[in-house]
Amino acid sequence: MRSIIEMAPLQVYYSGLLFTPLSSLIRAGYLKSIPWVTMEPRVADIWSSLVQTLEGHTSYVKSVVFSPDGKFVASASEDNMVRLWDTATGKQYAILEGHTFPVNSAVFSPDGKLVASASWDETVRLWDTSTRKQYAVLRGHANFVNSVMFSPN
Repeated sequence: MRSIIEMAPLQVYYSGLLFTPLSSLIRAGYLKSIPWVTMEPRVADIWSSLVQTLEGHTSYVKSVVFSPDGKFVASASEDNMVRLWDTATGKQYAILEGHTFPVNSAVFSPDGKLVASASWDETVRLWDTSTRKQYAVLRGHANFVNSVMFSPN
C-alpha cells in the first residue's frame, strides 16, 4: 500500500477528496480539477460531529459522564447497569452489575478511582474502576435515588 501512495500520491489525495462533504471548502476548491471524475459518489452535506457511538445498553441511557482524565465514559441505564467505555477506542471496558432496578445517575470520583451510581433500588453503589468490582452499597433511602455526586475533596 505504501508503495502505491508513494508512486501516485495525487491520485490517493483525489480519491479521498471525492468523499468529503458537499459543503467542504476543499471539495469546492479542488474537485473540479480532477479530470477523470465522471460521476461523484453520494456524500453528506456537512461534516458529522459524531465521533463515536457507544452501543451495548438494552434500555434507555439516563446519565453519561466522563472520567476526570477523559479516558473513560460511564453510562447509567434503565437496564440496571452502569457501563464503562474507553474513549480512545469506544470499546466497552466494564459492565458494573448489581442494581436491581434502573440506574439514574453515575459519576466518577475526583481521582477517577471510583464510580458512584444511584438507582431506583434505593441504593447508591460505589465501584472500583481498576478492579471493576462493587466496592460498597449505601442503603437507607426510602425511595428512588435520582442523583449522586462526589465532594471535590
